[in-house]
Amino acid sequence: MDRADAILQAVQRIYDAAVSPGDWAPALNSTATAVGGLCGFLMAGNQPGRRIDLSVGVMANPGLLARFSSALETGPLPPWIETMAVGQARRISDMQSESDYARSEFYNEIVRPQDAFYGAFAQLESTSNQRSIIAFGRTRQARDFADGGVAAFQAVVPHLINALRLRQRLGEADLRAADADAVLDRIDLGVILVDDQARPVRLNSAAEAIVARSDGLSAGPAGLAAGRADETRRLRRAIAMAAAAGTGPTSTDAAVRAATAAARLQVSRPSGLRPLILTVIPIRNLSTSRQQGRVQRAAVFVADPNRTLDTPVGVLRELFGLTAAEAALAIEVGQGDGLQAVADRLSIATTTARTHLTRVFEKTGTNRQAELVRLLASCHQPALRGD
Repeated sequence: MDRADAILQAVQRIYDAAVSPGDWAPALNSTATAVGGLCGFLMAGNQPGRRIDLSVGVMANPGLLARFSSALETGPLPPWIETMAVGQARRISDMQSESDYARSEFYNEIVRPQDAFYGAFAQLESTSNQRSIIAFGRTRQARDFADGGVAAFQAVVPHLINALRLRQRLGEADLRAADADAVLDRIDLGVILVDDQARPVRLNSAAEAIVARSDGLSAGPAGLAAGRADETRRLRRAIAMAAAAGTGPTSTDAAVRAATAAARLQVSRPSGLRPLILTVIPIRNLSTSRQQGRVQRAAVFVADPNRTLDTPVGVLRELFGLTAAEAALAIEVGQGDGLQAVADRLSIATTTARTHLTRVFEKTGTNRQAELVRLLASCHQPALRGD
């Protein structure tokens, strides 16, 4: 699995965890894989009550969680944590010299017993009410986090912030129907919940608008359908596989991989506009009632490439430190066209475009345009209306 795919898998599991608290451990594990962490933890606490509400570790001994939980409440925390901007992923080595860090109380009392040395941190929330931190560690022998790992960490951080906010809204309760309606209608992306026969169970307002246009995707009693028969068959096959994977045990990775292997597809549009991009994911069966049985369902996310995104240049500059010119080129490359076509649209020389692309690869930790396209897709997380 390359890094771009690892990021996409981490993002999917993070949003699973937002509505199913038991899924935070696999979400953290997937994030560690994308970042290159050998151990890590996610911790969220209530500041006024000095109470830890969420504490999850991956490949970390229980002592690390207890030690950091205590440090979060009473210290010692290194001064650089307090100066970190919320939403920014950083290496410890970028904030403190290795020699000073090795002598610090934070390292010797909290990190060293885990047999870790190098670290990467991010503050996900820091207010008078809530404090959330995620961190990953590596041993001295494994060396420090690579630039690509830090870029992957930064790409995932906004999704972690969104998921924690959603978790707070839901109060860690089961996602009841009323809550689902409210949350889904706030997502600025088409979301369709379907059964294993591709019959719609719920459409959010964005999906209803897409279906109402009847331009490539329709929804009726017979199920979701594309404008072309072959695309309808591929869509319904992906839905059936995802729905089946969602009813399996959480350890059935093979089923999940099989479901997600064909879960991204394009649906052509009679209007001639660029195809809709559909992503199909399993919905894990949370029912514990024997009478309800194993309900097979999936979720279909519908993105319209013709829709104008909100200030994506600023997002990419913030996440990866791209210049305005590099971010503009990255967005054009993300449309899937060749470099010459991108250069023509931006009215720049091909050699200039190639130079920009080389720098974009370096800063995002990617090596090929296909990897960059997948990474950019992970950065376009659904916006929440009203946020």
